[in-house]
Amino acid sequence: MFVFDTFEPGKLIGRRNMVLGRDLVEQWLTLFPADRDGDTMPPGMMAGVYIRAYSDILVPRPPGNVHGQQLFTVNRMPKIGDELVTDLSCEGKELKGDRRWVRFASETRRADGELMFSSLMTTLWAK
Repeated sequence: MFVFDTFEPGKLIGRRNMVLGRDLVEQWLTLFPADRDGDTMPPGMMAGVYIRAYSDILVPRPPGNVHGQQLFTVNRMPKIGDELVTDLSCEGKELKGDRRWVRFASETRRADGELMFSSLMTTLWAK
Protein backbone atom coordinates (compact mmCIF):
# COMPACT_ATOMS: atom_id res chain seq x y z
CA MET A 1 0.00 0.00 0.00
CA PHE A 2 1.20 3.50 -0.79
CA VAL A 3 1.42 5.35 2.52
CA PHE A 4 2.87 8.77 3.29
CA ASP A 5 6.07 7.44 4.86
CA THR A 6 7.02 5.43 1.76
CA PHE A 7 6.96 8.33 -0.74
CA GLU A 8 10.45 9.47 -1.74
CA PRO A 9 10.71 12.99 -3.20
CA GLY A 10 12.30 12.96 -6.65
CA LYS A 11 11.60 9.27 -7.21
CA LEU A 12 9.64 7.88 -10.15
CA ILE A 13 6.62 5.98 -8.84
CA GLY A 14 5.44 4.47 -12.10
CA ARG A 15 4.54 4.79 -15.76
CA ARG A 16 1.31 4.26 -17.68
CA ASN A 17 0.82 3.97 -21.43
CA MET A 18 -2.43 4.66 -23.21
CA VAL A 19 -3.55 5.19 -26.76
CA LEU A 20 -5.64 8.31 -27.24
CA GLY A 21 -8.32 6.50 -29.20
CA ARG A 22 -11.03 8.25 -31.16
CA ASP A 23 -13.64 6.40 -29.07
CA LEU A 24 -12.29 7.94 -25.86
CA VAL A 25 -12.28 11.44 -27.36
CA GLU A 26 -15.81 10.94 -28.70
CA GLN A 27 -17.00 9.99 -25.21
CA TRP A 28 -15.59 13.30 -23.97
CA LEU A 29 -17.22 15.20 -26.84
CA THR A 30 -20.59 13.66 -26.00
CA LEU A 31 -20.39 15.62 -22.75
CA PHE A 32 -18.60 18.69 -24.12
CA PRO A 33 -19.42 19.03 -27.86
CA ALA A 34 -17.98 22.56 -28.06
CA ASP A 35 -14.52 21.09 -27.31
CA ARG A 36 -14.25 19.53 -30.78
CA ASP A 37 -11.00 20.66 -32.41
CA GLY A 38 -10.36 18.44 -35.42
CA ASP A 39 -7.91 15.67 -34.58
CA THR A 40 -6.51 17.35 -31.44
CA MET A 41 -7.34 16.17 -27.91
CA PRO A 42 -9.54 18.68 -26.06
CA PRO A 43 -7.52 20.45 -23.33
CA GLY A 44 -9.98 19.39 -20.62
CA MET A 45 -8.98 15.79 -21.21
CA MET A 46 -5.52 16.43 -19.71
CA ALA A 47 -7.00 15.86 -16.26
CA GLY A 48 -8.51 12.59 -17.46
CA VAL A 49 -5.21 11.33 -18.87
CA TYR A 50 -3.49 12.27 -15.61
CA ILE A 51 -6.07 10.74 -13.28
CA ARG A 52 -6.11 7.46 -15.23
CA ALA A 53 -2.35 7.22 -14.75
CA TYR A 54 -2.59 8.23 -11.07
CA SER A 55 -5.39 5.71 -10.42
CA ASP A 56 -3.60 2.86 -12.19
CA ILE A 57 -0.15 3.51 -10.72
CA LEU A 58 -0.98 4.30 -7.08
CA VAL A 59 -2.56 0.95 -6.22
CA PRO A 60 -3.40 0.15 -3.52
CA ARG A 61 -3.81 3.47 -1.76
CA PRO A 62 -5.67 4.31 1.43
CA PRO A 63 -9.24 5.56 1.09
CA GLY A 64 -9.92 9.18 1.93
CA ASN A 65 -7.25 11.08 0.00
CA VAL A 66 -8.33 14.60 -0.98
CA HIS A 67 -7.28 16.31 -4.21
CA GLY A 68 -6.06 19.75 -3.11
CA GLN A 69 -4.96 21.50 -6.31
CA GLN A 70 -3.54 20.78 -9.74
CA LEU A 71 -1.59 22.81 -12.25
CA PHE A 72 -0.96 21.83 -15.88
CA THR A 73 1.73 23.16 -18.18
CA VAL A 74 1.04 22.54 -21.85
CA ASN A 75 3.73 22.10 -24.46
CA ARG A 76 1.49 20.67 -27.19
CA MET A 77 -1.86 18.92 -27.26
CA PRO A 78 -1.80 15.29 -28.42
CA LYS A 79 -3.52 14.12 -31.57
CA ILE A 80 -6.14 11.40 -31.71
CA GLY A 81 -4.31 8.11 -32.18
CA ASP A 82 -1.16 9.18 -30.31
CA GLU A 83 0.28 6.72 -27.82
CA LEU A 84 0.80 8.63 -24.57
CA VAL A 85 3.22 7.72 -21.81
CA THR A 86 2.67 9.32 -18.40
CA ASP A 87 5.38 9.18 -15.74
CA LEU A 88 4.29 9.86 -12.17
CA SER A 89 6.75 10.82 -9.46
CA CYS A 90 6.73 12.20 -5.95
CA GLU A 91 7.80 15.84 -6.24
CA GLY A 92 7.70 16.36 -2.48
CA LYS A 93 5.85 15.78 0.75
CA GLU A 94 5.38 17.57 4.02
CA LEU A 95 3.66 17.08 7.33
CA LYS A 96 1.69 20.10 8.58
CA GLY A 97 0.30 19.28 11.97
CA ASP A 98 -1.47 15.97 11.45
CA ARG A 99 -2.02 16.59 7.73
CA ARG A 100 0.11 14.71 5.21
CA TRP A 101 0.58 16.64 1.96
CA VAL A 102 2.06 14.88 -1.07
CA ARG A 103 2.94 16.64 -4.35
CA PHE A 104 2.84 14.45 -7.42
CA ALA A 105 4.57 15.51 -10.63
CA SER A 106 3.72 13.99 -13.98
CA GLU A 107 4.98 14.25 -17.53
CA THR A 108 2.92 13.00 -20.43
CA ARG A 109 4.84 12.37 -23.63
CA ARG A 110 4.08 10.82 -26.98
CA ALA A 111 5.71 7.44 -27.48
CA ASP A 112 8.43 9.18 -29.54
CA GLY A 113 9.42 11.15 -26.40
CA GLU A 114 7.96 14.56 -27.28
CA LEU A 115 6.58 16.26 -24.17
CA MET A 116 2.87 17.01 -24.47
CA PHE A 117 2.06 18.35 -20.98
CA SER A 118 3.13 18.14 -17.36
CA SER A 119 1.28 18.46 -14.10
CA LEU A 120 1.79 19.11 -10.43
CA MET A 121 -0.94 17.87 -8.08
CA THR A 122 -1.10 18.41 -4.33
CA THR A 123 -3.00 15.78 -2.36
CA LEU A 124 -3.96 15.49 1.28
CA TRP A 125 -2.87 11.88 1.85
CA ALA A 126 -4.98 9.77 4.20
CA LYS A 127 -2.19 7.71 5.86
